[in-house]
Amino acid sequence: MATKKLDITGKVCPYCLLAVQKSTAGLEKGDELIVTCDHPPAAANTIPQYAQDNGMTIESRKVGSGLWELKLTKK
Repeated sequence: MATKKLDITGKVCPYCLLAVQKSTAGLEKGDELIVTCDHPPAAANTIPQYAQDNGMTIESRKVGSGLWELKLTKK
């Protein structure tokens, strides 16, 4: 199981989703991608929907004022 990290703070959609798509392309079953994000629509909607649509579980937690950490795990 590998863990990759992606920091997209300061970025907005569609860049956020494109960066996540690129980073998840090579994930194997059980691999994780930890995304740090400060763009509310990406953290609350776009990235979680992408994860669900592409066979990944997602855990989201707010780690600061306007800052989220999303953990995508390939099923």
